[in-house]
Amino acid sequence: MIQTEALRLFTEKGYAQTTVEEIADAAAISPRTFFRYFPTKEDVVVWDEYDPKALDLLESRPDDEPLAEAFRAVVRETLNGLYRHDPERLLVRVQLSATVPEVRARFLEERTAGVAAMAPVFASLRGIHPDELRVRVIGSSLLAAVTVALDVWQRDGGNDDLIAILDRATNTLADAMRELRPEAPARVDRGAHLP
Repeated sequence: MIQTEALRLFTEKGYAQTTVEEIADAAAISPRTFFRYFPTKEDVVVWDEYDPKALDLLESRPDDEPLAEAFRAVVRETLNGLYRHDPERLLVRVQLSATVPEVRARFLEERTAGVAAMAPVFASLRGIHPDELRVRVIGSSLLAAVTVALDVWQRDGGNDDLIAILDRATNTLADAMRELRPEAPARVDRGAHLP
């Protein structure tokens, strides 16, 4: 309810012009109660009910599933849940993250924290060290693809199928990774002048 009222006010008045007091008043709560649920105004945009479910979804994946596929499945299922449940709310949140620097920064913090939270789960389920570069790179790369998919979707006003865009984005990432040849030395432009 608090988020619903906040998003309505942000849409009507603008993010910067809306105060926490106005959100609290619209939600029939005190500002103090608002801050019990959301430490900042940005947090009311970032929060969604699927955040706590992501770790449970990850734990439910098959033990022998490749790391990248497990991450991809969890991200897809989580985003699909948000999209199918309330696409208009998701669109407003994504538009705010694209236009309000404070909200965008908060989303990036959450994304980093989400990858960090998944690493220990992989450590316990798959015997992978929680700080392993592989876990962080795969998780961060997939979430970057999600960010691009969300941006493409919101720029079109949410008219296209978000999950189809997400699948294209993650498939593009997978295809690009297959093109990499780790054993090949980096190319040097012989015409470039080195400092």
